[in-house]
Amino acid sequence: MLKDFVSNAALLIASFSIMGQLFKDKPLHLSSHLSVKFYWGISFGILGNILMLYSIHINSTTIADLRHLAIVIAGAFGGGIPAMVASILIGIGRILFFGYNHTSILASAGVILTGIVCGGISKLKFHATLKAFLMNLMGLFIISIILSINIDDWGVLTNILAYHYIISLIGGFFSYYLLEYIAKSNAAQQHLKEANKLLNQLSYIDGLTGIANRRYFDQTLENEWIKLAYTNYPLTLIMFDIDYFKKYNDTYGHLEGDHCLQTIANKIKNEIFTHPSYTFCRYGGEEFAVILPFVNANEGLQIAKKIQKAIQSLKIPHISSKISDIVTLSIGVATISPKSSSNQEELIQMADQSLYLSKTNGRNRISSVNL
Repeated sequence: MLKDFVSNAALLIASFSIMGQLFKDKPLHLSSHLSVKFYWGISFGILGNILMLYSIHINSTTIADLRHLAIVIAGAFGGGIPAMVASILIGIGRILFFGYNHTSILASAGVILTGIVCGGISKLKFHATLKAFLMNLMGLFIISIILSINIDDWGVLTNILAYHYIISLIGGFFSYYLLEYIAKSNAAQQHLKEANKLLNQLSYIDGLTGIANRRYFDQTLENEWIKLAYTNYPLTLIMFDIDYFKKYNDTYGHLEGDHCLQTIANKIKNEIFTHPSYTFCRYGGEEFAVILPFVNANEGLQIAKKIQKAIQSLKIPHISSKISDIVTLSIGVATISPKSSSNQEELIQMADQSLYLSKTNGRNRISSVNL
């Protein structure tokens, strides 16, 4: 009999480990969402039914196992809802698996009563460990009453209850702390995952302007090139920089220069590049780039004109500029239909050459090229 109870406890603890992994993204606690409590309650109910399939058969209608611990742990971690869901499922299973008779009805009633009691104890302002212990004791007390009604042999009854109490208290202790450890471990892993995700996102963001950086530009352009390489759709790249920005820094100072970059980046990001498939990046220094998949040469040119007008509308003073008294841009636009036989470097060179052409032709202008 001891061996059977130990096997039941081992199955219980192993099942908790599996459940902890299955629901690692849906931890169970008193403030969990209602749906999460139902998921866990159903799982504990299934576990209780599995434990009954490996129960100790005392006589033709009476069995003993650790099914109450599934309800106890459900109540200890999630409160009344998962405890009641589990107890109802276990109560139904007791009748379905072992027949409809006086013993099974009494056992089912005891199981459901255990769920109600555990739900009530979960509301007490006690330490969580103490509440789990009280739930376990009350579950054992209810089991004692049920077994005393169903077993006539006093010697058999005391023998079963002795083993039941010992294994239940020890098994309940280990089960509680195992699930608590799993919950803390899963929470730590989730926090680490979120931290890594945040760090990864930050590694793609330019610290000054808050837009995508060169690293993100390189990765995105490569991805867009690969995606369009086997289609006939165009890919447009716009590159632009601020005219005479070095003179701007020399005149107004680097802090004002930084503010100028931030103002330009915010203006373009918030008013022009709101489309999710467009990527606006700081390419380096005062140079910016825009990746425009599925945009043809004419559309790219129109977008470049919008950028130019948007920055001119800011009217940022630039008394050291040789072409205007406000900040202006030189813009290069390049459009190509990506091919698998070439790579994105070709498009970058085209856009860079267009930008160079705008500079050599007097700045504050747009040049474009397409293949």
